[in-house]
Amino acid sequence: MNLINEDDLRIIETDDNFIKYENKKAKFNTKITSNMKHNGEIVDVIGVIKGRDEEHDSYIVKFNDDTIEKNIMNIELQFDYVKDPVQEDMRRKLSRIMKAYDLNDKEIEELQIAVMNYDYEANEGVVFTRVESIEMLFTDEDSKERINPSIKQLKAMAEYIRHTEKYYMLYGYEEYTEKVIDLILSKNEDEITRLEFLNEIKDMINHNIMCYSSNYSLGQAKQGYEKDFARENKKLILVEQMIREERQKEKKKSKNKEAR
Repeated sequence: MNLINEDDLRIIETDDNFIKYENKKAKFNTKITSNMKHNGEIVDVIGVIKGRDEEHDSYIVKFNDDTIEKNIMNIELQFDYVKDPVQEDMRRKLSRIMKAYDLNDKEIEELQIAVMNYDYEANEGVVFTRVESIEMLFTDEDSKERINPSIKQLKAMAEYIRHTEKYYMLYGYEEYTEKVIDLILSKNEDEITRLEFLNEIKDMINHNIMCYSSNYSLGQAKQGYEKDFARENKKLILVEQMIREERQKEKKKSKNKEAR
């Protein structure tokens, strides 16, 4: 895939091998990790540059965030998808929210997990009454480690919930969830909580452990770095303990607020 602009597209359209499409759509899906943020989108297929056979055809598509890309392979496009206007609208909104908040690939992957979890809960009629409940959506149920979303990710999730609320039967949404959304969107991105700070430290320690490890299993030190490796692992145990204690404090505060 290569990002192109309108000028590039006009040049491509003069190519003898280019076939322009009118009102052609397809469902996009790829196994290329860096491009998976577009998976599930119903995209506009602008046209195709014909290769020597179908496997070498290069499609040009416009994604939901209005970016135009070329070199899309035929196997990445499903032309005979089942049309679902609600799902298309929700995915379009999510794509534009991800672009607006300028999320990186890791943040997008975590947000997509949160959206999937939210859609499941909302279909069950669940109404969110606390910021912590929305934060928990970012952690996959099979994950051993809890994800602590950034303010940017939380704001993106809050925007998604607000934009898609009309598709669910959520009794109590306006009374509870709207207030939680307002609280999230009013947060200052420059602020940092103690838990966020501790998690940043943990990320740095994990990075150091990886640098001092002899292999990807992280179970053994590189030769000459044994002391550094042991020290960073001790730091990791300490910071994980501090994170657990901080989560307990936040949980206790939250229960006290609900009891009032």
